[in-house]
Amino acid sequence: MKYYSNPLNRFHTQIKITATTGSEIINTATAKSYLRVDTSADDTLIGQMITQARIIIENYITKDIAAKTRKLYLASVDERFVLPFSPIASIQSITVEGTATTAYTEYGLDDTIVELNSLPSKEVIVSYTTAGMNDSFLIEANLQLVSTLYDNRTDFVIGQNVNDLPTNVKEILSGYKTMFI
Repeated sequence: MKYYSNPLNRFHTQIKITATTGSEIINTATAKSYLRVDTSADDTLIGQMITQARIIIENYITKDIAAKTRKLYLASVDERFVLPFSPIASIQSITVEGTATTAYTEYGLDDTIVELNSLPSKEVIVSYTTAGMNDSFLIEANLQLVSTLYDNRTDFVIGQNVNDLPTNVKEILSGYKTMFI
């Protein structure tokens, strides 16, 4: 029986966002309408909360809503590995032990699985771009989370239990959640 190690082991893997190329799926005007805010006094705050809500959701579902360029570092690869934060738009480069390679194959619905032709390999660095996602469920989850952040601007609410992510937002996002991170 072969045991597969998690290639995204926190001690052997690092991931970095090198650029955010996509835009938010909601804008300040849409959020203000949803929040029923008529003044422009909180526009900057609401804009920050839109970004914060998106980042929270992206980390929860481990997929990118706003397209990004990422760099993934793997200390070693013994088998196929998964590129986190799909959908993948393109792979710019793969470097194996300091040398660029084109000897790999992409698999999966979003080309998230990569297999190098020469395995095992040490120190693999992958530069890739994600496509981002945008649909009505993600927009609703983002709006609800912005609303929660706006209504609860402190760390506590007297007499209420406050969750990191509201239950309804978790339910909306459950179909998007990836389990490997």
